[in-house]
Amino acid sequence: MTISILGNGQFDRILVRPRNIIFQVLATKIELSRIGRFIQAAIIFAYAIPRCQIIWSADKIFTLVLMIISGVAVFSGLFIIYASLCFFTTEGLEFLNIFTDGGREFGKYPFSIYGEGVLKLFTYIIPLALFQYYPFLYLIGKTQDIHYMFAPFLAFLFLIPCLLLWKIGLRHYKSTGS
Repeated sequence: MTISILGNGQFDRILVRPRNIIFQVLATKIELSRIGRFIQAAIIFAYAIPRCQIIWSADKIFTLVLMIISGVAVFSGLFIIYASLCFFTTEGLEFLNIFTDGGREFGKYPFSIYGEGVLKLFTYIIPLALFQYYPFLYLIGKTQDIHYMFAPFLAFLFLIPCLLLWKIGLRHYKSTGS
């Protein structure tokens, strides 16, 4: 949610609509560049899966689907944090792009190359490694530890503080009066 939604009274209209508030806020700005990124990712995904030399089994397919779903959940949580912080600030919060766009860039390489501190940050604080790094190690056979397969489930716990911050921000919201 950008500051402009709050400042120009659009958020007041969102509050009176009979739909989920978070969904409406997340859907207020749909960028075609993101749809293009999704199409590009889907094409690369469809190309890479048959060529990746992974011996696919039910547990690996389950892990891959879980990685995708929990990735959507974590990035949605990051956008909810961004929207929640807008209740308390009057300036844009571009530093959060470090975790959204930066997280996408970090994911291009194994998190282990960045060092233990960054790996811990992206495991325990912003759980990008829980749906990218650990389950991928399981997929490619670097580990047989079944816990790595279920790591994406832990990423869903990230939504709890995100939603709590949203509720706190919503409680402190004061209408623009326009």
